[in-house]
Amino acid sequence: MKNRATEGVGRNGFESLKVRIRRDEGGGPSGHMCLGLPAGGCFSRFSCVKASGHRFLLALACTAFFSLVRCIVFIVLIILVQATSIGLNGSRVLLKDVSELPEVALPEVAVSVIPGGDFFSTRIEPGKVIKATVCFYKGGVAVVAAHDCGLSPGILDHCTLLNDERVEGEVTLIEDTAWGFAVRPLESPDERQELPLANARDVSVGEPATCLLPGSQSFDVEVAGWTTREGRPYLVVSSPRKITNGMSGVPVVQNGRIIGFVAATWPLSARAPYIYVSPAPAVYNELRNHLDKDGAP
Repeated sequence: MKNRATEGVGRNGFESLKVRIRRDEGGGPSGHMCLGLPAGGCFSRFSCVKASGHRFLLALACTAFFSLVRCIVFIVLIILVQATSIGLNGSRVLLKDVSELPEVALPEVAVSVIPGGDFFSTRIEPGKVIKATVCFYKGGVAVVAAHDCGLSPGILDHCTLLNDERVEGEVTLIEDTAWGFAVRPLESPDERQELPLANARDVSVGEPATCLLPGSQSFDVEVAGWTTREGRPYLVVSSPRKITNGMSGVPVVQNGRIIGFVAATWPLSARAPYIYVSPAPAVYNELRNHLDKDGAP
């Protein structure tokens, strides 16, 4: 094996570049290159410089991190303050447009129905379940939800439930409208007294009303007035209770008459939530072809 080395002494006590190239018997490079470093404690000084660099980078990263955290906390605080302000004043935004009479004309009805309040659910596709509340029953037909649910007519899934109990037999969805959908056959699960539907003139603004639910779950609300949403009239009521998913369609009763059905909530209120209530005459009139076979009011 052949070895060739080039070696010298540099200035200021430094060793010069030392290169060793080893070659095997075939003449190909098989070794390594060594770079000489300054003598007299160079390794120690180099390590100190390297450690100082690491500490500097670490301090820089920590500073950037805590600055980012402070910015995030500041932004979150601003959002919370704004949200609180909107929540505290949200009711004013809603109530400033509330009136004692509807600005959009409503149909007149003179009919009594069996009040609902029963929890209804059905599977419309794998992994997707519609939950709502029955508004009322009439002639074997149940009206549900009091708003559009985007459903198509047809036979419902066999796992259709009413108050968490399976409904026996086939239940057909007749029609889904802007004021709710109708299914049949579906009867009230117990004996109930019919209640008349209230027309607009029968509603007492500023007076209490009751949301009907099964058993002892009913709760009181207060009628704030009428408003218009997307060109349709709604009642606005204030509630001490949070409205949860599946409560769309809950009947609202005042002075022995059904004045409407829970449809949606007003989200910008930090206090008692405000509820949009679909007027009873509008809901009934929208689906009356399935309820009144003779077309009589």
